[in-house]
Amino acid sequence: MSLVGFPGTYQTLHMMYRFKGDDPRNSLPPGGSPGLYEVKFILHRPGYRLQGEHQLSFSSGLQGDSHLAISKPAFSPPGNPDADQIVIAGITEDGNFQFTGLPNEKGYLGKFVTAPFHAKNRGHAEEIAYRALATPLSNMSLHLDIPLEIGYHETKEITNGSISVSFVSPYLEAPMAIHATSNFSSEFRSYAALYREALNTNSPVFQFLCLFKIVESLRGRRKRLAREAKRASAVFTDPDEALPGTLAEIKVWLESLFYVRREFDLSTLDSAVPQDVRGRKASDVVENVLNPLRIKVAHALFGNPGDVPLSSDDLVHTRSITSRLLLTKCLARRMLKNDFPSEFLSHLPG
Repeated sequence: MSLVGFPGTYQTLHMMYRFKGDDPRNSLPPGGSPGLYEVKFILHRPGYRLQGEHQLSFSSGLQGDSHLAISKPAFSPPGNPDADQIVIAGITEDGNFQFTGLPNEKGYLGKFVTAPFHAKNRGHAEEIAYRALATPLSNMSLHLDIPLEIGYHETKEITNGSISVSFVSPYLEAPMAIHATSNFSSEFRSYAALYREALNTNSPVFQFLCLFKIVESLRGRRKRLAREAKRASAVFTDPDEALPGTLAEIKVWLESLFYVRREFDLSTLDSAVPQDVRGRKASDVVENVLNPLRIKVAHALFGNPGDVPLSSDDLVHTRSITSRLLLTKCLARRMLKNDFPSEFLSHLPG
């Protein structure tokens, strides 16, 4: 199956039903409208995929899995040995939510299904349902010392039955087609290691922090080189980096940064350089778009010394992070190419 979007980025697929005649349900917006929603969260064990890399399934085709035993044959609950589900109440500022936890065939918790609830649209439904479920999951993880990771979620609009599923577009398989080089500088080795760490994680927050760290460190390196050049009465010229302003320019820009690629679709072009940053200086985007996001993440995860950090289960800016991931990756690669021209993508023009 060929999926849209840039490899490794977060995507959402909407399935809309069409009804005969002038049924008013046909006029509902793709993103959903105010009304009742149901959200399903499918769990998986870290490191184990729910489906093949290039496969995409609706929740009905996925049992899910975790380390939490809730029914036979894995576990017989005391006092109710034939129980085949659990029920969790989630209470937040958004309201009261009920989740039914269902086991897989081995008796381990595989998925949660919400009771229908009111939301403004599908995105809002997903956000408030996740916030209500995340804290109970964190509580169980803390007490039982087991991971409870959501690998997939599906949101259904009750009014017309339309469904949206979220997934990560799979990475491309690549041929061994790079310049053979062994004489890497210690600085470049550090950046390459951090980039690989970003790609190896399945956490968008950690991936963003790794990629932004590359950008931030390269900016600091340039300032250091400028100071050293000034002391030596030499000249250091900071690269003049700006984001492309048109779709055609974005395509050329991406072609200079990625050797292994498929045809860039509109989704990729829009994700790589969103409308609000097109034509702007790279330094402006880093300082006024990406750095404030990094500060929010750091504050949410760590807070000030001695303070209780904000709950990462309430990271409402997670979508902001995923929407800026490809942009951050592209900026990191552009800066690495400018600063290490003999070590990184020397065979690609631009």
